Amino acid sequence: MSETLVVSVRGERKSLPALQVGGATILMRGRFLKIAEIFDEYWLERDSLPNPQVVVAELRRNPSRPDLFTFAQRVPDVEPAYDEYHREFDNYAVLPISTYEHWFQRQLPAPARRNIRASEKRGITVRVCQYDDDYVRGISSIYNETPIRAGRKFWHFGKDLESVRIENGTYAARSTFLAAYFCDEMVGYLKVVWDKHTAAIMQILSKSAHRELRPNNALLAEAVKQCCSRGVNYLIYESFHYGNKTGDSLTRFKENNGFARMNIPRYYVPLTMKGVVALRTGLHRSAKERVPEWIATPLRDLRRKWHERKADGA
Repeated sequence: MSETLVVSVRGERKSLPALQVGGATILMRGRFLKIAEIFDEYWLERDSLPNPQVVVAELRRNPSRPDLFTFAQRVPDVEPAYDEYHREFDNYAVLPISTYEHWFQRQLPAPARRNIRASEKRGITVRVCQYDDDYVRGISSIYNETPIRAGRKFWHFGKDLESVRIENGTYAARSTFLAAYFCDEMVGYLKVVWDKHTAAIMQILSKSAHRELRPNNALLAEAVKQCCSRGVNYLIYESFHYGNKTGDSLTRFKENNGFARMNIPRYYVPLTMKGVVALRTGLHRSAKERVPEWIATPLRDLRRKWHERKADGA
């Protein structure tokens, strides 16, 4: 039976069509080419994920079926498990964890170790927090520091407190909320979502005005300590590379803190003739993925300069 689901798209709440299949919510994106995926597949617990073969069979019988269904394996499963489906690869930033001491001494380069020590010497303290009004107000103060981040419009700037509360409160029952403080001011936060043997960073953000205090390094160090105390083997920080973009500041931050690229199989199953054609011609990939990097890089530079000029004139 068809329904709609409200999701966050580029920082805005939108209703998208969805189906209940195989005990899971299947979300459909796209107008001309409808691509279905397991809603919040990346964030769901491994044991709660549906059998993809069952989902495919049910979708084939559904009159509202999409053109393509896509699903991925989970970290650290790098070996393909479904040879009957078209396979590509997602890349993830993954930190293998044994002990905090091993991470600090063996997996971090010297500059990263200095940044962690510097954050403490400069007065940064990190605490595990309750997800309460004070924490939400702290996130809001970070969101509203600047309308531009990383050379682009910051989606969360100017949001009301209730929106901040709702968007950051997902999976709260199996999340840990960390905050970095300087002189009792919340200057950074990190949310980590737990599974049995893996954990994923949902958000890490700090105030640009306190960048020299290295709050992000302090937050990440505490997240690693939390993983070690829970016996978690892998900490995941979304993608290592985004699209064709390489060598940006976020990738360098991940690499400098011990994260490495791990390629995980992603599968695409055509359910209509349109899906077959799209898969053969590469139209299932996003526009960002199809644009060559030699074109995308100068376009990003122009966007950054435009936003900076606009911010300076505000």
